[in-house]
Amino acid sequence: MNAMLPIDFCESAPAASARRFLVAVGTVLMVNLKIFAADNAADWPPLPDCSNTNTQSVDGRVIECFTHGCSQWGCKDSRQTHFFLVHPKKGGENAPLCVVLHSANRSALDYLDYFFLNRNVDPADRCDHIPDDFYTLFLDSNNAEWWGWSDASHDRNKYSKEPTPAEKRVLASVEWVAAKFAIDRNRIYLTGTSMGGCGSLGIGLPHGDVFAAVRVFVPAGTEYVSCRMGLAPAPAADATKAQQDAWLKTISPAGRADPPPVVDLSARNDSWSKDQGTLLNAARDGRFSLFFGWGNFGHTSAFSSIGKYPRCATVLALPWMEIRKNVAYPVFTHALTDQRPPWSNKPDASDDTGQINGYFRWSCLADTSSDFAMRLWLEHPVADSLPPGVPNESVADITFRRVQHFKVEPNKNYEWRLIRSGETVASGVILPDADGLLTIPKATITIAPAELCLKPR
Repeated sequence: MNAMLPIDFCESAPAASARRFLVAVGTVLMVNLKIFAADNAADWPPLPDCSNTNTQSVDGRVIECFTHGCSQWGCKDSRQTHFFLVHPKKGGENAPLCVVLHSANRSALDYLDYFFLNRNVDPADRCDHIPDDFYTLFLDSNNAEWWGWSDASHDRNKYSKEPTPAEKRVLASVEWVAAKFAIDRNRIYLTGTSMGGCGSLGIGLPHGDVFAAVRVFVPAGTEYVSCRMGLAPAPAADATKAQQDAWLKTISPAGRADPPPVVDLSARNDSWSKDQGTLLNAARDGRFSLFFGWGNFGHTSAFSSIGKYPRCATVLALPWMEIRKNVAYPVFTHALTDQRPPWSNKPDASDDTGQINGYFRWSCLADTSSDFAMRLWLEHPVADSLPPGVPNESVADITFRRVQHFKVEPNKNYEWRLIRSGETVASGVILPDADGLLTIPKATITIAPAELCLKPR
C-alpha cells in the first residue's frame, strides 16, 4: 500500500538540516536508561534500553532521537529501531503526550518532518495539530510488521489473548517516555493514518488503561482491532436471536478496561475502508464510544480534503485531546441525528457523506459513591460552511463508561433524571446490564445544556 499523505515529500533547507542532524552517526548522550513505574512494572512488557543518539532544538522545541533493540519483546530479528520525542514548547512536568503511528512506506522521521520540520507544508494540512504544551512521540514500524497486524493475522488464536511483539514495543516505549518525563498519565493520546490508523485501533482499543482517546484517519482495515478485541463480523439483519446473542458475547467488554473514545475519519471511496462496518456495529452493539465521519475524500489525512465535507468537519472539531482517562464519559448510540453509513446492511440507502455522534459534547459534573451527573449538549462547530439542517435537538441512548467512584451494583435499580433550565424534563428507573453498564434510553439532547443525574434507588 502506498498511503497518500497530505504533504509534498519535499524539504525546506531548515528541515533538511534538521534531518541530517537527527540521523547523523554518533552519540550525543550515550546513557542507558531503564525506568520502571513502580505501580505498573509487573503489568508492563520489558522496557527498552534506550540510548539518546541525537538532540536538537527547533522553533523552541527540543527533539530527541532514542535508539534501542527489539529482541526483548519477541521480535523475529535483532534489529535496532528508534523513536523521536518532541518536547513541549511550554511547560514540561505532568504534560500530556500524543503518540503518532505512521502510515505504510513511511517512517517516524517522515512524520516528524510532516508535523514539525517541513516549512513547505501548509499548517492546515499537517496530519494533525499537536498543541504546544504536549510531548509528541513518533514511533517506527515497517510494512512487514504493520504495527503488529502481520503477526496477529498469522496467529489469531495466540494474539487474541496476548499482545503482539510490536504492540509490546509500542506500550513499552510509551511507558518508558511516560516514566522518564513525568507525563500526565491521564492524558496520553494515540493517532495514526492508514497503516498507522490500523495499528492505532488494534493497539489503542484494548488499552483504555493507557490511552485517554484515539483518533484515526483512513485506517487500513479493522481486522487488527477485531482480532485484538475478539470482534466478529456482525450477523445478517435476518439472523436468529441465538446468532445475535452469540455476536453480542464477542463484543462484551467484561474483563477489559473501558475502551478509549475513538474518532474515525474514513472515506467511502477508499478500498481500505471496506470493513469499517465491523467497527461501527461493534461500537453500536457493544456501546463503545465512536465519533465517525465519512465522505468521498479518498485515502488521505489532509484536513483540507476531509474538512470540505461539512459533516466530517463536525467530527474533526471534537476536542478529543481534552478527554481524560480518569474522567467518566458518555457513549451515544442510535442517535436520530446520525447519517446512514455506507458500510451498513443497506448500502443502497446510505449517505455519500455523513457523521455519527459528531454534534454531541459533554462535561462530567459529579462522580461520587452515591451521585453521578453529566452535562450534555449539542454543539454547532465553528466551520466555514455548516451542513444543511444542522440539528438543534437529538435523541440517543446514553451509556456511561470510565465511571470512577459511582458504585454500580448488579440487579440494583438506579433512578435517572434529565434536568434542563432547572426543570426535570424526563426521568426513569434502569438496571445495569450484564457488563455493569447503565444506559438511559432515548434521552433528548439539545443545544441548551442539560444535566443527566443518577442515584441508586
